Amino acid sequence: MFRTRHLKWEICQCCAGNGHVEHPAFSNGITSSEWAEMSSDEQDTYMRGGYDVMCEPCSGAGKVQVPDVSCMAFGEKREYVLYLREREADARAAREIAAEVAAERRMGC
Repeated sequence: MFRTRHLKWEICQCCAGNGHVEHPAFSNGITSSEWAEMSSDEQDTYMRGGYDVMCEPCSGAGKVQVPDVSCMAFGEKREYVLYLREREADARAAREIAAEVAAERRMGC
């Protein structure tokens, strides 16, 4: 993992600084029939964000530390770019594997 002593704090883009996000169970929304089945207390809890969960990227802090490239020496910048390229290659490989698995499932394998 890339390590740097040049870090700065930024607002977490996942939760926009709130420290919590909507529960994954509600990611597709709630249908009107599901809403009607909920008691008024459950509806109020939902609207207040009572079912929200802690944001994983910032661990609920609402902020994350990111590298401050403007303070890095040339060698550190080069190392950081190599680290980012490696992460992108890993992410690309994971997407390809996930696509293959999904295709195999659709074919019944």
